[in-house]
Amino acid sequence: MFRLLIYVLLVCTLSVLATVTFYSRQLAEKERLEMSGQVARLHEQTLQRLKQTFAELDGIARSIGGDPYVQRLADDSLTRDSAEERTLRDYTDMLIKQQISQMPYISDLCVAVNDKRYIICTNSDAAGALLDVQPGALQKQDRVIVRRQAEDDVSGPAEMIYAAPVADRKTNVVRGSVHMMIDMDSLMKDIYGKWPLLRNQLLDQDGATMYSRFSSAYNGDVREPEWATAQDGQTQWKGDAVWSQLKVELPGTVWTSRIEAPQSLEHAHGQAFRQTLALAILLLLFVIGLSAYLFRHFFTTPMLHLRALMNRAELGDFKAYWVRKSSREWSELGESYNQMLNRLEELIKQVKREESLKKEAEMEALQYQLNPHFLYNTLNTIKWVAKMHHTPQIAEVVTSLVRLLQASLGKKGDFITIREEIGLIRDYMEIQSFRYGDQVRLECEVDSLTNGCLVPRMILQPLVENAIIHGIEPGRKGGLIVIRIWLDVQRELLLCQVEDNGIGMESEPLRHDSDAAAMRERMSGIGLKHIREKIRLYYGDGYNMSIISKARQGTTIRLTLPVHQSEVG
Repeated sequence: MFRLLIYVLLVCTLSVLATVTFYSRQLAEKERLEMSGQVARLHEQTLQRLKQTFAELDGIARSIGGDPYVQRLADDSLTRDSAEERTLRDYTDMLIKQQISQMPYISDLCVAVNDKRYIICTNSDAAGALLDVQPGALQKQDRVIVRRQAEDDVSGPAEMIYAAPVADRKTNVVRGSVHMMIDMDSLMKDIYGKWPLLRNQLLDQDGATMYSRFSSAYNGDVREPEWATAQDGQTQWKGDAVWSQLKVELPGTVWTSRIEAPQSLEHAHGQAFRQTLALAILLLLFVIGLSAYLFRHFFTTPMLHLRALMNRAELGDFKAYWVRKSSREWSELGESYNQMLNRLEELIKQVKREESLKKEAEMEALQYQLNPHFLYNTLNTIKWVAKMHHTPQIAEVVTSLVRLLQASLGKKGDFITIREEIGLIRDYMEIQSFRYGDQVRLECEVDSLTNGCLVPRMILQPLVENAIIHGIEPGRKGGLIVIRIWLDVQRELLLCQVEDNGIGMESEPLRHDSDAAAMRERMSGIGLKHIREKIRLYYGDGYNMSIISKARQGTTIRLTLPVHQSEVG
């Protein structure tokens, strides 16, 4: 019992441990994949927002550069310090202030006229900073995005300067430029929302850092070599963080965006796994202890008690009954055991009775064996006396009677061939001829193929006897009995038919449950009913005996039997 308990404990513990470990690993992998997907989707969505924002900035630059009054202000033919010029400058100042109010990420917006060397800004203090950043010689479709501070200055404000040309509509000559100072911190905070990022970087086509921000929780190297081998659109797990790198197309350039998101799944999963495993083991121990107690109480103890009762029964104590109160299953088993004891006791008594009866039957069998022997000797004595007194007919009749008695009382089996059955019928007619003389005649039409077929012993002789007693004798005149036997090859049937031209039977005697039919069958010795029963017992319900009889015309009885060939030719 103890070894079984230890085995169950080990098997269950290992099974639970393996199951918990497997599912925890599967859950961790699924969570990692799900988080990777979330980071990838977030990155794509934020870059779409960034691309849309710069498209809106470009739309503002186009709107300002294409305004007819700004075009007129940048025209070379405009007189310097004229009233028209002052009016156009006031209009341009109002226009850029109106445009900057639409975009909260634009910290300053300026319109510079190149040949006149002046600039109109929403904040005059920022003009110097904008003029310090020269976007170069702009063409009509050029767009320039530059970083305000140096690349290695990651502590200063993250600001970008976006520049677009102001071109003459008629000559397509670039007369000036539109400069916008963009607060990238405000823009990226609005784009990424409350999503906690360890790092967020934007790099230009040359790999220069355009924007870079690190979380206070970040303590890694800002120049990991893994980024160099990372593929665009690929999400990777590096330690406790998820890395994602994607390309984003902006007006006039293509940037690379890199984000790094923290993940706490491993630590939380490890803690949850340890807690789950400890709880599972404790629960398993409790279940095993409770199961061991219940197993011993409801299974082991009743089994040992039943085993002791069986040992007593093996020693011959058939009164060792089950009287213990236990569960329904053991009570049913105990009741079956009690019934088995009762049956065994009854069987032993029955065996003793059968042994006593067997001895009596053996004595009776010896006596019955003497009776036919005495009868045969007596008939043989009569036969020799008849020969001594020169009465050969009596000798022949006795000889036929001896053959009939040997056929009916002999031990040669229950079946004989058609040839042997016809011989017995001829012996019977030999005896009847001593009584009726030529008044009863017998004709046999037997197919030669049926001579070797087997039929039950003495099945046709009662039909011939019945034809003489109930058909021909009551008519008080001569009669004919015809026996026809043939094969139905297609149906594999043996047909045996006995016909007589006697007085026949009325319709009532054909009903075998009537008194008249029962009386006639009793008079025939064996009777038709017994022949039917013999056919049913030997062959089943598929074979039968049919009777056709008409008053004063005769009776025909047909037996339908299966074809059984004798092994002896």
